[in-house]
Amino acid sequence: MASRGTKKTLTPEAFGKFLRWLSRDDEQAVREYQLIRKKLVRYFIQKSCSDPDELFDETMDIVVGKIDACLEIASPLAYCYGVAKNVWHQDMREHKSVVLDRDLASPAHPDSGTDERELQCLEHCVDRLSPKDREVITRYHQGKGRDKIETRRLLADGLGGMNALRIKMCRIRKDLRVCVLDCLQHSMKSKYSEV
Repeated sequence: MASRGTKKTLTPEAFGKFLRWLSRDDEQAVREYQLIRKKLVRYFIQKSCSDPDELFDETMDIVVGKIDACLEIASPLAYCYGVAKNVWHQDMREHKSVVLDRDLASPAHPDSGTDERELQCLEHCVDRLSPKDREVITRYHQGKGRDKIETRRLLADGLGGMNALRIKMCRIRKDLRVCVLDCLQHSMKSKYSEV
């Protein structure tokens, strides 16, 4: 599998080959592609991936690279799901490695106040959310056990279903992640400019 740093780009010729693999009828092939895209992006969202679109693109790169070797596939969607599952597993391994590296690089009892800075940045970023998003993410993480389940069910009902809640949480988390990283970088720059 291509790593994020060496991501291949899907050429028009390769994409055309993929569409012909889906169906000889151009309109039907486009409909099939749109269905596959919708389902795989939803799959990555449900798995709480940080960038579902990037993982979909990676999945397509792999599928297109292998369809020459494949004879007849009964279900292109099922085949794409199988590749997407492997892409997701690889993504999880890479994220675990990054987290592990970060944990090993920082001392067990940091004197630098990194945890404090992260908490301050998180509080700052949560405060910057819209009131509705702030309420959703706060309520989503409240409670334990049955109370948590009931709270999430009520939130989902208010947003149009569990899938809508998952998508909303994915977007809020992504915004928070970007904001916190930006805040931490800014605080580190400030710290080193004082030295």
